[in-house]
Amino acid sequence: MANHRAGINPGFLTTHTLSLTEMSRANMDAMLAEIEAQHWVDTLALDSKTKKLKVAYEASSHNIDDIIDIIEQHGAALKDSWWSRTKLGWQRQTDENIKNNAKHEPHCCNKAPPGH
Repeated sequence: MANHRAGINPGFLTTHTLSLTEMSRANMDAMLAEIEAQHWVDTLALDSKTKKLKVAYEASSHNIDDIIDIIEQHGAALKDSWWSRTKLGWQRQTDENIKNNAKHEPHCCNKAPPGH
């Protein structure tokens, strides 16, 4: 059983990897500190050689765009390639599915659906 930060629901946890550009040592440290401080972020890792940021967060109330906003506030940017844009679309869809599943209220299996 994995340990998670307090308040993180592992059922709504998602992990994404982002390829970054325009990073310096100064903006990298500040960016990582701000992302790590978010209560909805569970884990964070940066490979400084490949400039890949791996982040796990609870997607029931936040999404990848919240992470991207923090990255861009610190002067870094996402790699602009076809593959990065394609993966970002998948990541956004995954986050939307998790958010919708978090809101879903299941009906009891022993009853007919409402309206019948």
